[in-house]
Amino acid sequence: MKKIVLSFHHLSTTLLSILLVLLLLGASQAAEESIQKEDVKTETDSASTDDVIELDKILVKGERVYSTASSSSIREFDLNVRPVSTAQDMLQLAPGLVIAQHAGGGKAEQIFLRGFDADHGTDVAISSDGVPVNMVSHGHGQGYADLHFIIPELVDSIDVFKGPYFARHGNFSTAGSVMYRTKDHIDRNLLKIEGGEFNTQKFTGMFQLPTISEHQNAYFAGQFYNTDGAVESKQDFQRLNLFGKSHIHLNETSKLSFSASSFSSAWDASGQIPQRAVDTGLITRFGTIDNLEGGQTGRQNLNLTYSLKSDDNGRFLIQPYFSRYNFKLFSNFTFFLEDHENGDMIEQTDDRTIFGLNTEYQFKRSIYSIQSNTTFGGGFRSDDIAVSLWHSPNRRRLTQNVNSDIIEHNLFLWAQEELVINPKIRFQLGLRCDYFTFNVEDHLDTLSNEMVVLPHASGYAQEVMFNPKLNMVFSPIESSDVFLNFGTGFHSNDARDVVIEQTISDMERTFDRQGLEDNQITERLTQMNFNREYAGISTLPRAIGAEIGTRHRFWNRFNIGFAGWWLELAEELVFVGDAGETEISGKSRRIGIDIEGRGQILSWMWIDADVNLSRGRFVDEPSDANEIPLAPRITSTGGLTAAHPSGFGASLRYRYIGDRPANEDNSVTAEGYTLVNLGLSYTYGVFKYFIAAENLFNVDWNEAQFDTESRLADEAQPVSEIHFTPGNPLNLQAGISYEF
Repeated sequence: MKKIVLSFHHLSTTLLSILLVLLLLGASQAAEESIQKEDVKTETDSASTDDVIELDKILVKGERVYSTASSSSIREFDLNVRPVSTAQDMLQLAPGLVIAQHAGGGKAEQIFLRGFDADHGTDVAISSDGVPVNMVSHGHGQGYADLHFIIPELVDSIDVFKGPYFARHGNFSTAGSVMYRTKDHIDRNLLKIEGGEFNTQKFTGMFQLPTISEHQNAYFAGQFYNTDGAVESKQDFQRLNLFGKSHIHLNETSKLSFSASSFSSAWDASGQIPQRAVDTGLITRFGTIDNLEGGQTGRQNLNLTYSLKSDDNGRFLIQPYFSRYNFKLFSNFTFFLEDHENGDMIEQTDDRTIFGLNTEYQFKRSIYSIQSNTTFGGGFRSDDIAVSLWHSPNRRRLTQNVNSDIIEHNLFLWAQEELVINPKIRFQLGLRCDYFTFNVEDHLDTLSNEMVVLPHASGYAQEVMFNPKLNMVFSPIESSDVFLNFGTGFHSNDARDVVIEQTISDMERTFDRQGLEDNQITERLTQMNFNREYAGISTLPRAIGAEIGTRHRFWNRFNIGFAGWWLELAEELVFVGDAGETEISGKSRRIGIDIEGRGQILSWMWIDADVNLSRGRFVDEPSDANEIPLAPRITSTGGLTAAHPSGFGASLRYRYIGDRPANEDNSVTAEGYTLVNLGLSYTYGVFKYFIAAENLFNVDWNEAQFDTESRLADEAQPVSEIHFTPGNPLNLQAGISYEF
């Protein structure tokens, strides 16, 4: 692996030197500036007190919401007062959403939401400025969503929508959807330097470019990040991000915006280690069995948006976008289970281009005393993909198990009608239509290569799905809302699964015409490595959900929401990228309760807490084997945040996830944990100094956990037990930012 030619010893020394210089500059400025007029605030102080401290002003920003758990205004409040370090961490601003990293920091995080182990995004739709993040038919897993291409300092807002209740959101929006929005402009240039334990450094620069007109704006940003992680075998995780955005107001009603971004990263990983290796003293909690795990990935985005507003409050938007993406990952989950001599390391690759288009047309009108807001939307997404899976012990390719070219198209139309009957009653009706085509060219088709034992097929398939949505809001008094939500949604299956299912169905008809008996058909399919049970499985498994909730506001200082929800997901196929095989996941049903609260204790201090309860079951399985592995049953986050007008800031936060089943019969438990993090900051003029303590009480916790069957080099028989990646111990990170 190529590395950036830079001595990290010198880098750390340089970092400390720069921090010292900035500290001296800040102290010098503090000494020179007059502090006699305490009632005169700097521009920065004024912005923070006016825009952040007034909770009631923040809560009324954005459009009126249609769900207890889907509130852009609440999310905006959280974004202003809760510190985060990465765009991936920002996902946890959604109450009840928990993430876990298990491959060295460069891989997309595992996502848990509403009783779903959504893997890396299978049931949570994520977008950034309207560009989808989730990857269809990905080499590692369906819906893979890597957010590391986003610079967190550039995120302006995050909208969170739980459940399949909104027509705007399509593929993967079963448990929920998350929409990131980057800033249109930055107020000041920024230089930011951060560093800390595990040889961690991060450098951020944001620069507002001079423009010739007040109707134009452009800025550029870059970020470099490096860390070795807390593990004994260094991660050498390095990432570089670049982002530029420009917009121009063509006239009073139209606007053109363009953004371009690029990121690349590479890392090594210690992987998921078996509990028995730690218990016997073979390795420590931060040790490794195979330290050649790791990967490399990159993404480049181009995004053009034209928007137009009409005199009658109508709005039109058209947005073409383009993405180029590459991915390579080395993993070893089972060690020496399959290959006793060389080991089981696999190599997964994904190389693709994405081209898409989003359009919207919105207009408002009155129908007698009823106010109507109608929105029509449509667009398409096209993925041209090359994926492969190799058995690559010690990163040396031996045999190839997957080699496919995929072209996948998704065309969609949606309509949404909002009806305001009176100030107390609102309705939102929606309907979405999605049409998919799948085209797979499998270069290891089993019909022509008898050496390949996995199911393979080339071919095409198609599927169309309509999903209705219904939301109602009743507001008996101005400070309280009651929400009723219903809707259906879906997540698509991997194109390889879809074509294999189509091939099995086609062969069944062919053999039937030839006069074969049922058992003969099954035998023929088995000889071709096809499992007949997969025939008839849905291409686009449907999710049906409903929710009832309330939200209450008290004295413009407190906001509390309660929601009870139900979600059912149809039987589906799951492509297991790590094995190149397909598994059937049966019909599931989940129910739960979400409770969230926000409060302003003082003019400069806030408190928040979220509690999320859920219970999921496979519907058609026996009672002693119907648990949904790793599905969270209880999660909670909360804490205190302070931003004093004097410039001092603090954040004390906790995150809790309870024990949960690691397998279907609940014989293995994934252990829960409670973490407490502390952040302190001080702002004076153009300088901001901050320090953060992660895992304040230095607890031992497992970030990711799986029930895996594996075999170590000296073991005669495989063992099935918990394999985990350790969470970080107590560590300190500090930094300085300078605005100019």
